[in-house]
Amino acid sequence: MKEIVGGMGLKNLVVLDFGSNSVRLSINKIQKLGSKYKFTEIKRLKETTRLAEGMGKSNQKELSHAAIKRTVNAIKYFKRIYQEYSDYRVFSIATAAVREASNSQIFIDEVLALTGSRIRVLSGKDEAYYDYLGVTSTLNIKDCLIVDMGGGSVELALVKNTNLKESISLPYGAVSLSEKFCQSGLISIQNMEKFKQFSNKLFDNLLWLEQAKLLPVVLLGGCNRTVARINRVEKGFNDLDNIHGYELAVGDFKKIYERLLGCSIKERMNIAGMEEARADIILAGMTPLELLFERLNSTKIIFSESGAREGFLYQLVNEKS
Repeated sequence: MKEIVGGMGLKNLVVLDFGSNSVRLSINKIQKLGSKYKFTEIKRLKETTRLAEGMGKSNQKELSHAAIKRTVNAIKYFKRIYQEYSDYRVFSIATAAVREASNSQIFIDEVLALTGSRIRVLSGKDEAYYDYLGVTSTLNIKDCLIVDMGGGSVELALVKNTNLKESISLPYGAVSLSEKFCQSGLISIQNMEKFKQFSNKLFDNLLWLEQAKLLPVVLLGGCNRTVARINRVEKGFNDLDNIHGYELAVGDFKKIYERLLGCSIKERMNIAGMEEARADIILAGMTPLELLFERLNSTKIIFSESGAREGFLYQLVNEKS
């Protein structure tokens, strides 16, 4: 990083983060503090592009033409914005959708042609590790279970005494699970039973989850941020997006979950704090968590705005070379 920043006189690091549900732009100011560098985010934008659309419906894991087109249009929009900044370098990272798609190279080449940045496709282990860095570098917490519910995957990381002890990435997220179990955003009684069996089987295979019993659970991901926003409305907060470090009782999570279960997508959209683009997938993101909390006897949830993207940047600015 010292070579990248010091050698090129960079002032800004631009990160394009290609998720399964949305693509994000993060512009970060770089400052030198003694022999080290730090980053401060100065602009963040998001476009919902559903890059993983259709990938949960069949065994054919391909990025659709429509999803690629939506995402490319978002990149063009972001490019106009980040080009207004001087002395920048673009880094691109991608997670589950690009990681799993058989035709991802087409998309990677398009991004390279548009931005000059070759996408770093994070492995599931990478993603969980960067989640760990993003959380532990910004929250004062020593022991926890980190759960990042994305659109196409979920990462779990066990942290003990600030050290990463166990981690895994499972190829199921809010978008893919919604396509599998939630027709039109609703879960039938029959599908709910199948969904629970499916989720419990995944957790049964993670023997190390026993070590996470009674620990606080740190939640990341768009569906989880929406839960925090809804709760902040209920608690009378004006700043709905100020959720980093925000704490929630598991019982309150359950109340929101049960409330949403009884709503149509249209009714969910009218709930204060609900992000419209997540109204159809939020139940698929919350259902496995509801089961996980019961399994672990969890009582406290902590929300984090800092995840894989911030962990990636943290490593970038702190690496030796």
